[in-house]
Amino acid sequence: MNLYKGTYYTAGILSLIGILLVGFIIQGSTDLIGTLLYIAYTILALIISFVLFFTLKNITSNKDLLLNTTKVVGIFLGTALICYFVLSSGEETPLRDGNILSASGSKLVSAGLFMFYALIVAATCIMMYFGVKNMKK
Repeated sequence: MNLYKGTYYTAGILSLIGILLVGFIIQGSTDLIGTLLYIAYTILALIISFVLFFTLKNITSNKDLLLNTTKVVGIFLGTALICYFVLSSGEETPLRDGNILSASGSKLVSAGLFMFYALIVAATCIMMYFGVKNMKK
């Protein structure tokens, strides 16, 4: 059995364990909830580590994929930097609970919103482009 099949079956078993844990939580046994959360966090950490391992293994083994991934990550980071340094502005804002949102926190929230809007526009344009392109065929 190769590593992929082992990971595949492990993910299936962890999924079944997750379903059982959700069932226990829904039943409301309060004594088990803390223990179940630790188990859930452990399973989540395992799944994330498997995904990261195989993703990085796949990216580093294929030079073209590494180049494309680097381009996409670079474009994403460039968009984030433009949204943070150019488009967003920060000012202290009073919150409803009496606390104050700092200027840097306000700038991060503003940059996140601008990033969200930019990605929506980009996704819409890409879908429209390929929709029109596929209609011509």
